[in-house]
Amino acid sequence: MEFQLKDHIKPDAKILLIKLRSIGDVVYNTAVYGPIKKHLPNAHLTVLVESASYEIVKNHPDVDQVLCFRKTSFFEQFKFYLNLIFSRYDVAIEMHEGTRGAVMCFLSRARYKIGNIFAKRSFLYNTKINFSDLKPALPLDYQVALIEKMGVPMDNPQPVVHITEAWRKSGRDLLAANNFSPEKPYCIIHPGARKYDQWQFEKFAEIAEYFFTRFNLGIILTCGPGELEQAEKLIQCLPKNVPYTFISTELSVLLGITASAKFVVCHNGGYMHAASAMGIPVAALFGLTDYRIWKPLGKKSVVLHKDIDCWPCSSKTMKQVCWDGKPECKELISPDDVIKSIQKICPEFLDK
Repeated sequence: MEFQLKDHIKPDAKILLIKLRSIGDVVYNTAVYGPIKKHLPNAHLTVLVESASYEIVKNHPDVDQVLCFRKTSFFEQFKFYLNLIFSRYDVAIEMHEGTRGAVMCFLSRARYKIGNIFAKRSFLYNTKINFSDLKPALPLDYQVALIEKMGVPMDNPQPVVHITEAWRKSGRDLLAANNFSPEKPYCIIHPGARKYDQWQFEKFAEIAEYFFTRFNLGIILTCGPGELEQAEKLIQCLPKNVPYTFISTELSVLLGITASAKFVVCHNGGYMHAASAMGIPVAALFGLTDYRIWKPLGKKSVVLHKDIDCWPCSSKTMKQVCWDGKPECKELISPDDVIKSIQKICPEFLDK
């Protein structure tokens, strides 16, 4: 008999859901919050994430509390773990499957410490779930399968990122402060990527020029932490007749700006997943990453990728030209490929 949440916990149980790691992983994880609360409407759901993804779940309507683990001083981390120990959760569900997450699950002292039976640190759980019979294939499938095996009904679960009006206002205010009217239609180009996965900056510039000259669309350039150099290189490639607005800001404000964008052009990554989950049309550039596994799940998203003989690859099989910043699979993607993909998901930009 499988472990069923409703059979083992009180209706108002305190549930701790642990999901560490990157923004993309946590975006996927948002798909299970609604089903859990629908199944146990009186339960108190706490989600534990790391600082990079805190904004993704901060305002989710089905989450009662968000705990944020930060890799700060020993004293601050000690206080975090002390709080975890004395919070007295009824259930702790470990969805990270790493050492840190398993330790957090154990230290929660929850009556039921739940995780994947095949996780490396599964000895730290006292309730181990085997969901291999559900044959999960995508990262989202693994998270959904674990919760589904505990008796929580799942009806086409989809990641959802909720944007508050405060975030939208902050985004509009920032655009206005940079002399861009928030009422003007705009797109977002987010060029940041690791060197070995970078699309050519001059091609991003061609995309910007096309949509500005043909449709008078505002061009908003953005970047994440540590990606300023990529944005600057793109700016250097832009024709002088193409105006742009460069924005570098915190994730919540960036998402507030993204919420009103006509579309986004970006590489595979956390921002891609967040924008797609918001329902924004996304043209996602994929290189070495397997798009069949990590593709954006939004209905208005499209993947740009070129299959070549050496793909799929890894750090052990990558060619030197890739390490040098000229990945062949990315170089084969043309600006016209991207333009046509955007026109497919945004027919208002079809040439007349």
